[in-house]
Amino acid sequence: MDDNHRPDPEPDPATSPGRTPESGPATPPEPTGDLAAERAAEGAPRRLPRPQLGRRLRVLAGVDERLLDRVPQERAWYTSLGGVVLGTATIAAISMYFAITQAMGASSWLAVFPVLVWFLFILNVDRWLVSSRLGEGWFRRVPVLMMRVLMAFFFGVIIAEPLVLRIFETAVIQHVADQRTEALAQLAGRLKACNPVPGSTEPAAPADCKATETFNFDQSPVATLRELATRRADAEALAKTVDSDSAQLRAINDLARRECVGDSGDGLTGQRGVGPNCRRLRAEADAFKRTRQLDANGVKLVNLRTQISELESAARTSHAAFEAERETKVKERVAEERSHQGRIGLLERLGALHDLADSSGVLAVGIWAVRIFFILVDCMPILVKFVGGSTTYDKLVSAQLAVAERDLNHDIEAEYAEREAVLRKRRAEIDLEILEHKAELNTRLHRAADRLSERV
Repeated sequence: MDDNHRPDPEPDPATSPGRTPESGPATPPEPTGDLAAERAAEGAPRRLPRPQLGRRLRVLAGVDERLLDRVPQERAWYTSLGGVVLGTATIAAISMYFAITQAMGASSWLAVFPVLVWFLFILNVDRWLVSSRLGEGWFRRVPVLMMRVLMAFFFGVIIAEPLVLRIFETAVIQHVADQRTEALAQLAGRLKACNPVPGSTEPAAPADCKATETFNFDQSPVATLRELATRRADAEALAKTVDSDSAQLRAINDLARRECVGDSGDGLTGQRGVGPNCRRLRAEADAFKRTRQLDANGVKLVNLRTQISELESAARTSHAAFEAERETKVKERVAEERSHQGRIGLLERLGALHDLADSSGVLAVGIWAVRIFFILVDCMPILVKFVGGSTTYDKLVSAQLAVAERDLNHDIEAEYAEREAVLRKRRAEIDLEILEHKAELNTRLHRAADRLSERV
């Protein structure tokens, strides 16, 4: 039967108001029942019904009001205990509301239903923790107490975390925002590293780049750079040829000039004037120039350098276009990733809280202080129950349970004895029926024997 609907105990004549064990008859009691209703109908002032807040709080502590009436001095204690249970369940409901709103990223009236369920669940669990007995003696109380404190501790951890997140919400949100910004910056850097500008000083793309991290570009300077490299190689080779041929031609012309001016030396006649050797050396110089196509190669080299200059300009333009297109694609990918981030969820908040605790010792102390505070608040009902010890009400409950157990055992023994008596009676009746049946059979046998003897 529920505590709220138990009938009021019958007054004890020895302790009823207006009478003591030593005094005579008590003063007439206040009218109750139909008489009270009649007087009220005659014009007696009506009293407003009391809200009975204390009684409702004691219900949360699992109190039997009929037993508590015998020790009214402990009503305040159990009323306070019920208030502690109600306060713990209320804090748990607020914590659940914060957890749901943080997980959803927004407030919603739909959170009322799970909050109400969680409130009733914690209320019922705490009511069970404080209403059931701890037992007599330390050997019986300590294991039960440890089990209940352990349960209260785990529930306290679950309840405390959303409240801690709410208290440090500003720092947590800022840390998550910084993490997201850093992640987007790392993504942009990764995309640029996997898509380097061809021909620039940027390092080559890492080997671990994924297909989703590489882009397809509409314009690329690769073809221009390849042509530019080819032209530069051709110009370099042609320049070497022109320089070598020009050096040889200068040597031949110098030898012809010395022969013509009459210088002495190896291969020179030492005679001044345009002689046969002078003309021969000049002819060799002209033939070498025609054969090696120095003039044509010079023009070709100039054209190659002009083309190289044009290709370098085109490569610079292509580089700029490539960088602009890459920058656009990187921004688009970063914007897409930012759109996927959405609202800050509960897991992100928990991770940010853990990071903040690791990064700052002072903040870690504050976080754990708040966390331990709410854990102790959730453990408070069972701790209050234990610190209060066994009250007179608890002893009455134990005595009543012992009496009920003794009465139950007596009833069981009486029922068992009654069944045994019935069984013994039934067995006696059966034995009697067997004896009667045997006697009847013997009588019939004797009669049959007498008739047989008479015939003989």
